[in-house]
Formats: sequence, structure tokens, C-alpha cells
Amino acid sequence: MRVVTRPVSAPYRVTATVVALLGLSAAAPFLYRTGPVGYAALLVPLGLLLALAWLIRLGQWMLAAGAPPWPARLTLHLAQSPQAQQRGRAVRVADAVGRTSDFDATPAGYAVWAVLQRGSAPLLNQRVVWERWLRELTGEQRVLVRRRAGVAVLDVEGRGRIWPSSFTLRRRPWGVALTPLGGTSAGNDLSWWRLLTVVVLVVALLAGPAVGRGDHLDAVWAAVYVVVLAFGVGQWFGVMPPGRQSGQKSAGSARIPGPRAEPAKPHRGGRFTGTSKTRKR
Repeated sequence: MRVVTRPVSAPYRVTATVVALLGLSAAAPFLYRTGPVGYAALLVPLGLLLALAWLIRLGQWMLAAGAPPWPARLTLHLAQSPQAQQRGRAVRVADAVGRTSDFDATPAGYAVWAVLQRGSAPLLNQRVVWERWLRELTGEQRVLVRRRAGVAVLDVEGRGRIWPSSFTLRRRPWGVALTPLGGTSAGNDLSWWRLLTVVVLVVALLAGPAVGRGDHLDAVWAAVYVVVLAFGVGQWFGVMPPGRQSGQKSAGSARIPGPRAEPAKPHRGGRFTGTSKTRKR
């Protein structure tokens, strides 16, 4: 029999992260009483700062959840880094080399933003905390918005509640290009192997000296702190975890054009696999 696990909502995940960061930070002085202070101690100020920021955000969530609702239309977007021609010369050169090598240099996007439209009012933009069912929210959705204390809580009928991870903006976020969720394969560019590689490298750098001097308790503390801190940062920035979007278009469907208008190209998993003759068509 298949066991269906219910997703843990953002308030519980964030609260557990804050408690873990505070507990691990409080344990740090006891670990360093008898041994030298390693590089892992540098994580404590970052963890405390993140915990404080999340405590303030939780207070905003409570205030916004009690505000009167008003209807709006929601479209979820992935925040991608700007196109190569909008950045530096070195990046433009890398983009040209990538295109000649059949490499898709389209910038990847990980953070999820909600774009809200209410009649003729200006668009509202807000980064949101990732929920597992957000992969299915492609296209326009009708939501109830509860806005207060600079943030907006979004209630999607039949789905659940979307919690904010940034202030509500009346402008587009700076430094990124927003692409509708489901109209890009950028979310699949982030793999569990990449995440695991980064975490392992950071753990090896911070916990390696402790293992070398035989302080295994300090090494375990550093490894756990890195994982919890990475999880908290990912929630803060609304990172979309690896996985395929439910509404993602198939390889033969048209792609939503970006700032650089080009003919639609067949692709597989977000990578161009055609020949040079195919590209010229």
C-alpha cells in the first residue's frame, strides 16, 4: 500500500528551522570550551541573523493572515538572472561560445515570485516560500489576498495558502527576469546532485579540521548546522527544489520567448539537441 505523505506547511517548516538554528547556536560555546574554535564558528552569526529575520517575517505572516481578503489574479514566475547580452562582456562571450557548441546558455531560475493583478491597479510582485503543490499552478489562478505589514498572504481555492518571503513590491524585482512557471525548463537545471555537491564541499571545509584533530562531536555539529542553515536560506529566497513541473510543456511544444527573440527550438530537458542544419531552419 502506498503511503501518501502530507506536505508540511511553511509556518511549521520555518518555525522548526528557527528553533534548530537557535538550539545549535546555543550549543556552540559548549563545544568550543575545550577545543580550538574552528571555521565552523563563522556560521553562528549567520544562523542567528537568519533566525532573527525569520522571526520578524513570522510576525508579519500573523498580521497579514488576519487582514480582510480581496480577490486577485495570480501568476507564478521563476526569477532568472538577466540574459547574457544584458550582463558583462565575459558573460556575452561565454554565451556565444555556448551557442556554437550547441549548449543552451539560457539563465537558470530558482526563486519563485508571485505576480498579482487586481483590475486596473498596478501589478504587485512578491517572492514566496516554496510549497510542493506550486508546481501545478501554471497559468493564471484566482486567489484571495490578505495584505498587511508590508506582505501579502495568498489563499488559493482548493489548494492552500502561499506565504511570502519578501515584501510586496509595486515594481519588478531588480536584477532578474521573471518567466511564467511552466513556460521554462529552468527549474530542472537545479539537481539534487548539485545541491549535494555544494553541501558536501562546505561541510568538508568547515568540519574537516575538526575530524583531523579527532573532535567528532564538533564535526557533527558543523555538518548539521550547514544543512539547517542551507534549508533556512533556501526557504528565505523561495528556491524551487529540483523536480519536473507538472505543467511543463513537452519537447515539441512552443517555448515562451524571452528577451532575445529567436525561433522556437526543439529541446529535451531544457538542452538543445538538434544539428547545425536544424538550427538554421
